[in-house]
Amino acid sequence: MFTNNTSLIIPTRNRPHFVKNLLQKFSDLSVHFFEIIVVDSSDNEYQGLVENICKKFLANYFYTWPSTSHQRNFGIEKKNSSTKYIMFLDDDIIFYDNAIFEMNEIIKKFEYMNDVAAYGFNQIQQENKTFFENIKNSKLCSYLGLYSNKPGVVLQSGWHSKILNLKEDIFADWIFTTVCIYKFDYIKNFRFDETLGRYSYLEDLDFSLNLKLIKKKIFISSRAKFAHPKNIDRSSFDFGLLEVTNRYKIVKKHNLSSFHFSIVSLLRFFISFCGIFSLNKKLLLRSLGNIAGFIKCLKKN
Repeated sequence: MFTNNTSLIIPTRNRPHFVKNLLQKFSDLSVHFFEIIVVDSSDNEYQGLVENICKKFLANYFYTWPSTSHQRNFGIEKKNSSTKYIMFLDDDIIFYDNAIFEMNEIIKKFEYMNDVAAYGFNQIQQENKTFFENIKNSKLCSYLGLYSNKPGVVLQSGWHSKILNLKEDIFADWIFTTVCIYKFDYIKNFRFDETLGRYSYLEDLDFSLNLKLIKKKIFISSRAKFAHPKNIDRSSFDFGLLEVTNRYKIVKKHNLSSFHFSIVSLLRFFISFCGIFSLNKKLLLRSLGNIAGFIKCLKKN
């Protein structure tokens, strides 16, 4: 199993029950990692609980301040230098029983291919086709290069298409850090951007784009499936702000198109703002966050 040569890094905060369930799942499946590194940022009342769970499952426990990007970077610094793979994993992932074994077959297939640097799992989730989603996937948006109806694509606008419910394996431009595996030699000089805020929204997009610099590929397995039911709330003013400012930072950092970014950001604001006509207060807050973020970006130019 690839896991025998893998350092697993799990950032967590105030969720000992999730950590316990995750580690218990690996134990039940007899899946063994070379090392498991839990990087905790819990409040005092949870810290001891997480540490005791790690002792029970022979995981290495570390404590630091809260930021998923910082916690992942902290884990990278603590990993054993001998492992070939590094796997990032959120504490609330629910794997399908065969997911790790399906991924093992994929990694064996590509193990000696130098152009593949990362591997991703297939998130299974019920999709709600919103008005904005339908617009994004329209032929007009595709023609204008504003969005793509193909999964796992990053456009010049800095906006990326989702990776959900895949029917077949794909090569992708990005990979979510929710659950992913990297060949460590290819990323050992890269780190997650700790300026993206405490939640570190879009850290996975930013980190993935580093692979383009070294001309490496990302492979997503359709058969290695997982669920992630605890998605973050995407309807607040703060999220609307980060949605724009963090993406603009990535556009500038990776030399993407500020013009295309502006067009799609304004479209995103418009659709959210239309929520006021359905008396959707949350969408209104998100749209106000969008416009605040857009103004902030304009001031930086």
